[in-house]
Amino acid sequence: MNMAARYRKKDKIAGRQIAGESFLIPVCGQPGEMENIFVLNPLGDFIWQRLDGEHTLDMVVAAIIEEFAVEREQARAEAAEFVAQLLASQLVEEIA
Repeated sequence: MNMAARYRKKDKIAGRQIAGESFLIPVCGQPGEMENIFVLNPLGDFIWQRLDGEHTLDMVVAAIIEEFAVEREQARAEAAEFVAQLLASQLVEEIA
């Protein structure tokens, strides 16, 4: 994964917090397709909020280290895996 790349959320994804839980909901597709709703853990939500096209993945990793007090390699692995899942699900796109 290119850690110097910037990623941004695709337009047709709604992020919502309900009762303390964070959800990603694609607004296209068939109603009732529950498999298209993604529940984020706190780290996933933290990363999602920073995928704005401005932050590089390295910048996101630095923020994870500061916020969650984890080792760089763990933060990097978690961020890369999560962004890879988002890319595979077509929820984000690489812009640089």
